[in-house]
Amino acid sequence: MQTTLTQEEPFDGRTSTELAIGCFTIGTLFFILFLTLQDTSFVLIIGFIFMIMAIFLNAIMFCHLLYHFYILPQQRKYIGLKILILLGNIPIAFLYYIIINYFASANSPF
Repeated sequence: MQTTLTQEEPFDGRTSTELAIGCFTIGTLFFILFLTLQDTSFVLIIGFIFMIMAIFLNAIMFCHLLYHFYILPQQRKYIGLKILILLGNIPIAFLYYIIINYFASANSPF
């Protein structure tokens, strides 16, 4: 009995990029709504719920990418780039948090 080696399917990380771009877009929309609306309590509540869901989904995707990073050594450069794209939302979210915290505590006209 002869066995044949099959070529592994290439890893498609498009889903992780779509998740990162989607979370960035929705988070930015909530941030713009916070800056433009007078009554921001509703935006803060919905934004907080979105943030919890986004953290959960991004954590699952991060674990998925780390798993594939470990088992597919020939595609580590590609998967590493996808991990960096996914983690790129963290500094942006932190910047949004700092700005929102400043406006919420400074009694600003926004």
